[in-house]
Amino acid sequence: MAAYRSFTDAVDAGADADALAHYVVDTVSAFTAGRDVTFDFLAREAVGSFCRTLEIRRNWAELSLDEIAPPDEFGVNVVPRAEASRILGLLAALIRDKYLRPKDAGAPAPTVLNDFLEEPSRFQGATTLGHLDEFAYALAVELEHGRDRGTNLTMNHPLLTGLVVIAHLTEDTLYYARLRVMEAEGDVFSLAREKKPFAKLHAAQAKHADAVRRLNLRISEKLADA
Repeated sequence: MAAYRSFTDAVDAGADADALAHYVVDTVSAFTAGRDVTFDFLAREAVGSFCRTLEIRRNWAELSLDEIAPPDEFGVNVVPRAEASRILGLLAALIRDKYLRPKDAGAPAPTVLNDFLEEPSRFQGATTLGHLDEFAYALAVELEHGRDRGTNLTMNHPLLTGLVVIAHLTEDTLYYARLRVMEAEGDVFSLAREKKPFAKLHAAQAKHADAVRRLNLRISEKLADA
């Protein structure tokens, strides 16, 4: 169980981002083990405290998805790179310190974040590829489990949002590159079926072409490394 009696106690004691993350993971682990716990780190102000400790100056719990992750030039929601980088770094530290032990089909997957960590570098004995933008997109996708969609499970908490991302990446490290293509294809299909103005259809096709380009780059990279 967590070293602190409450999240507030941890904040008052001056706990840094790593220590607060340990509190969150310990609490979730205790819940998974069947113990009675209080998810006090999901309170609005607690999320704000976590954000500040992670040097994210905005309280994600007070913001909508579009405010946290503004649409890019193609209308795709993406978390700002600086914030995504801090969340990615925290998750990597949790894996490094074995607070998180991702698994792929039951086997350890300690390099699940390597595609996204900045290059040139290595992590867990393997090369990193630096696709931070894709991770920033992944975070925006999983914010759908937060306050905006009526099934609030995460309260837009940066760490919990990142944990959902890791869960999907253990299925396939190309999960979000493929998802971006799939969602863009759906937009093109819907606009064509509804006979929307050509300008909207053209923009959707450009969005799809960009998603395909990104995926092809990632696949080529994987094949070259095989």
